[in-house]
Amino acid sequence: MSKKNATQRVTKKMLAVDMYQKGMNVIVIAELLRTEPSYVANALIERGYAPSYADLYTSTGPQNEYATLFKGLGGLRFKTPDAARQSVARIEALYQRFKEARDRRGIHQCQLMALVGKNRASGVGKRVEAKLFGDWLRLRLDDEEGEDATAKLAAQDPKTAAR
Repeated sequence: MSKKNATQRVTKKMLAVDMYQKGMNVIVIAELLRTEPSYVANALIERGYAPSYADLYTSTGPQNEYATLFKGLGGLRFKTPDAARQSVARIEALYQRFKEARDRRGIHQCQLMALVGKNRASGVGKRVEAKLFGDWLRLRLDDEEGEDATAKLAAQDPKTAAR
């Protein structure tokens, strides 16, 4: 055995996979490794496993055709306010498409994506970005006629309007 192999660093991800292969569940592994369950679940997902754990921060892939559609359009981005605005504009465009088609499942998926964007942005301390998603969602939940929310958002903040 070479010296390089003998001193290979063992990572939390490696330990998580090893424990999972031995039959432990994500929650127990997270407790033993003193980390978050989503970290363990994502480490397993990265290596091709499908753990029976999901939360707001796990990336298990699209669950339905609507989620696939959102992912194909660039998913949710909130690294900067501009990235969040672009995500909200994509949600709005799909919302209008679903509204026109009277597709309630599609409309619901748009609302869900905005909520996920808000919660994820909030979770990493991106308050401005979270507010952009939240503002869109509040307008959509209050919107009976299905008006284009872009105009309403622009009235609140000119930078929010779709470009």
